[in-house]
Amino acid sequence: MASAEFNLSLLSPCLTVGAQRLSCPSRTSPSCPLRPRPHPSAYWDKLADVYGEPGLYQTVVSLCRALGQYLLALPTLPLSMQIPREKEALITRFTTLALEAVTWCVLQDQALLSLDLQAVLCCCCLALQQTPLWNLLSSVPYASRTCSLVQCVRLLVCAVAVEPGDQLLRPSRRRSARDGGAEEDQVDTPSKDNLCVKRACEVMSELVESLQSVLAVGHPRNSRVPHFLTPTLRNIIISLARLPLVNSYARVPPLVWKLGWSPRLSGELGTVLPEIPVEFLQEKEVFREFLYRINILGWSSRTQFEETWATLLGVLVTQPINTDQEEESHPEEDLERTQINVLAVQAITSLVLSAMTLPVAGNPAVSCPEQQPRNKALKALDTRFGRKLHVIRGIVEQEIQAMVSKRDNIATPYPYQAWDPINTEREMGNMDYKLGQVSIHSVWLANSIIPQREEAWDEEEEDETDNPGMGSPPTSPSNSRKHRAGVDVHSCSQFLLELYSQWILPGSPNSRKSPVVLISEVVRSLLAVSDLFTERSQFEMMFHTLSELQKVHPAEDEILHQYLVPAVCKAAAVLGMDRVVAEPVCRLLENALHSTHMPSRIGALQGALYVLECDLLEETAKQLIPTISEYLLTNLRTVAHCVSLHNQHHVLVMCAAAFYLMENYSLDVGSEFTASIIQVCAVMVLASEEATPSGVYHCVLRGLERLLLSEQLCRLDGEALVKLSVDRVNMPSPHRAMAALGLMLTCMYTGKEKCSPSRTADADTAAPDTESVIVAMERVSVLFDRIRKGFPFEARVVSRILPQFLDDFFPPQDVMNKVIGEFLSNQQPYPQFMATVVYKVFQTLHATGQSSMVRDWVLLSLSNFTQRTPVAMAMWSLSCFFVSASTSQWISALLPHVISRMGKSDVVDVNLFCLVGLDFYRHQIDEELDRRSFQSVFEVVASPGGPYHRLLRCLQGVPRVTPF
Repeated sequence: MASAEFNLSLLSPCLTVGAQRLSCPSRTSPSCPLRPRPHPSAYWDKLADVYGEPGLYQTVVSLCRALGQYLLALPTLPLSMQIPREKEALITRFTTLALEAVTWCVLQDQALLSLDLQAVLCCCCLALQQTPLWNLLSSVPYASRTCSLVQCVRLLVCAVAVEPGDQLLRPSRRRSARDGGAEEDQVDTPSKDNLCVKRACEVMSELVESLQSVLAVGHPRNSRVPHFLTPTLRNIIISLARLPLVNSYARVPPLVWKLGWSPRLSGELGTVLPEIPVEFLQEKEVFREFLYRINILGWSSRTQFEETWATLLGVLVTQPINTDQEEESHPEEDLERTQINVLAVQAITSLVLSAMTLPVAGNPAVSCPEQQPRNKALKALDTRFGRKLHVIRGIVEQEIQAMVSKRDNIATPYPYQAWDPINTEREMGNMDYKLGQVSIHSVWLANSIIPQREEAWDEEEEDETDNPGMGSPPTSPSNSRKHRAGVDVHSCSQFLLELYSQWILPGSPNSRKSPVVLISEVVRSLLAVSDLFTERSQFEMMFHTLSELQKVHPAEDEILHQYLVPAVCKAAAVLGMDRVVAEPVCRLLENALHSTHMPSRIGALQGALYVLECDLLEETAKQLIPTISEYLLTNLRTVAHCVSLHNQHHVLVMCAAAFYLMENYSLDVGSEFTASIIQVCAVMVLASEEATPSGVYHCVLRGLERLLLSEQLCRLDGEALVKLSVDRVNMPSPHRAMAALGLMLTCMYTGKEKCSPSRTADADTAAPDTESVIVAMERVSVLFDRIRKGFPFEARVVSRILPQFLDDFFPPQDVMNKVIGEFLSNQQPYPQFMATVVYKVFQTLHATGQSSMVRDWVLLSLSNFTQRTPVAMAMWSLSCFFVSASTSQWISALLPHVISRMGKSDVVDVNLFCLVGLDFYRHQIDEELDRRSFQSVFEVVASPGGPYHRLLRCLQGVPRVTPF
């Protein structure tokens, strides 16, 4: 790879294999020939000289693919393989070079391949997400490169999104050159560099504005932008807008300049603006634009968080929620004031919640809200078969999430989640904040809160109900949840709790005149912010305040009750749902479930999930669970045949509640409820794609898998699920078929369709009976059929899991004929994937000391290979076969290259065929009789000048007695 003759197009696949094998990617960063010189001010004047060099563009694209693979693999690599400090500047400069090279090609009206453009933009996106590289661009010496990146992104956005004669932004949304003229007086010398920096700030402001229109999915102006570019461009713009050079400008709404704001600039380059004065933010449209910007750009330091916090509180202070009775009140002013207060509450809530995003708090380009699912750890996954299932099922899950993200246009820059890490009702790919984001058990454990009703438990109850929760501690990045990323979230949440209590607690001076819409927004905010509470007293205050509000507030206000009910339930669940608390909470839930207002019923179900999670006392369970189960069964039966005609969120939460009841309260709901829900689920899964949306389909299958793993289903239900999964694996829809494949694997690995493996540490394990092997072989036939009939990515997924699956369930002699037959079949459209299956099966046999079986199967199958037509495919198949059977790591390493030569018969292919054939002959065949048999197979089909004839000539030089 260090050679000047190395083909750079091979660097990306090399890194992919290396990352999988945890090899050191020491050559991922671009090397010296492409290192640009220091970035001068006149860099753009010499573009033709720099980027017109022949071959430069293709070299840059190849290196971008390789660098992108390395950056993508960084989270999985050990510390020693992270970006070396001395290479950080090199990668940063190369990223700028790559984006400039693509932009120059666009300006020259050169036709670019979409794959090339995607490779460069993805590389840039991933580079900006790396903290060391982002910090370099934040420094003053790299200001010119930041300016160049900003200009390039704007030109690319205009090239792909703006029609001829149109503009990126409408004139009314742009900041004109004369707006804010006073700020120009702050620049002592308007040098070319200063003008470049100032222009970059203005362009960045336009790009942030374009995120609402041109780069907003679903917006009419986004129709011209390819779907695969929109999320990448959005992420690049957000990362760039967070750089200190342009961040101040990016956070300022254009309307502020039109209102005459003339701030004094500061900073080394004169681009740092002070916080926007509160009097400007009292204009509703300005405030709305400001909130959009701080939400989409986040914050980059504790200081910026505190400044934003102070600004939002300043807006609340200057907008009193009530006026004295003696003062004359105008309805228009009151409405305006209320709307601004509602916006401020929403903004403060979003700001505080951003402190719980991972892995980098406050950075929406790389982070998403922390999740602590309510589902407990599954003991079945700790067994021998459970660990194998976790690995093989995780591969399928990753592919499902990738397919769903692309299909539903919800691709995210976040890494894929591990298998079964989320609440059942959460749609795949949706990383937004949802109710149930933080489980009750994780709140108890993280904050050392002891549920009050534990005093009423006896020791037996405590052991049965409390210990399971202790088995799944939260994965918070900090031991102290009171401070996150340097931000004192405890003080923030406590301040909001006290402020909100003054507004809504009956009897307080401010509560009587609080507008109803503001009360609803405050309760909604409290429901979310409570995820950051760290003390029991906070939940007690929350429960008291909301309970008092619920007593005096009209029950007809359904908009308020859709937030009030889950908030009361959440606080009660954390406190422990003792007998005193349980009775009013149960009545509240029962009334809400009978509401005609759909959001109120959804809120009640979310509240029920909070309550159910705290392990109800027996008396409370008898009172509440029948009401919930009756509601679920009645409504799910109603919607099962055509889910798409009903509220999808309601169906998802109902499914989540039903599965949680069956898993954790199986004795309380009874077997009839479980059987009825399984039937309803089967109806939804068997319905057409038009009748059952993909989100509900995946939710149901995830829930059924958990029931299998928690051993809550009887034998008949398990058999029904096996048949259901096999039927759905044959669906034409790829992502639905793969989800059904996951269910089928879970069925088999949990013992419902499990055969004993042929190799086990226990010598006394009985061999699987004939009937179970036959049934399991039928399931394997389904997988082979999916490889043959599915799309390429489906075949790739199945071929990845198939070798391990076969090894876990069958003796090799039972499946070897099937594997080799599929590889040789002329009806197999993806022999390259079957070649990897053969390789992994053979390598497993070598690793377990069964090399003689590999040799015997190769010798037995040779005549079938030589009869394949055309000869090029026969030679390729034999090459793959010999490589798979080899015990040499050097020969085995040739497999990806050999597979890439499928169907070719050039000199290099013949040489490879002879090389691997000779290796097998010398190192695998020990008996002279077997050698003669090997030669005789090729002698029958050899013709002068052909590959078989050349192989026979090579074999003649091998001595009869092998030294190995």
